[in-house]
Amino acid sequence: MTRAPAIATAALVLAASASLLMTAPTASAQGLRELLGDRAESRNDLRDLISDRSATRDDLRDLLRDRLERRSDLRDLILDRLATRDDLRDLLRDRLERRSDLRDLILDRLATRDDLRVLLRDRLERRNDLRDLISDRSGTRDDLRDLLRDRLERRGDLRDLMLDRLATRDDLRDLLRDRLERRSDLRDLIMDRLATRDDLRDLLKDRLERRNDLRDLISDRVRDRNDLSPLLNRLRDRLGGGNS
Repeated sequence: MTRAPAIATAALVLAASASLLMTAPTASAQGLRELLGDRAESRNDLRDLISDRSATRDDLRDLLRDRLERRSDLRDLILDRLATRDDLRDLLRDRLERRSDLRDLILDRLATRDDLRVLLRDRLERRNDLRDLISDRSGTRDDLRDLLRDRLERRGDLRDLMLDRLATRDDLRDLLRDRLERRSDLRDLIMDRLATRDDLRDLLKDRLERRNDLRDLISDRVRDRNDLSPLLNRLRDRLGGGNS
């Protein structure tokens, strides 16, 4: 592609020089010399131009190579950008989901804040209740101290009462011992009384027998003395009344 303009340029230069040669027979030798010097300079310029064009061609080849490499790099960059775009889309989707989660979290935090406010209010009320409870406990502690003091005094009184009860128990033991002895004495007395009762029964029996014997004796005596009949009747009446 770069070779065609250079050839065309060289052809134009040669044509111009040929036309000049055809028109120069009438010119002077000095003019021809100058013309040839100019042609040599033009040829040198053409050579330099062709060399520049060759260098430019190499530069153009390197440039095209660089362009191709850059194009490949651009393609890779575009692919990377597309992948990055997909990643960015996923990232945005994640961000939206996180934003929704953050919104839900903020709502939960607000609800938790209300719950925390209610909890703090309850804690303050419980603190007041605890203060009242501590005051009540202090009062109860004083009452308990007084109760313990009363219990200790009652314990001392109970100790004295137990000592009195022990002394009373000894007295009761002595009393029971006395009662047992008295019971034994009463048993002996009852036995004596029973023996005395039997003796009394025998005495009464003897008295009755003696009375009967006395009545028989009086009857015998009355039979012997007839003049004593009124007295005998009286004695009979009395004895009969005694027997009845």
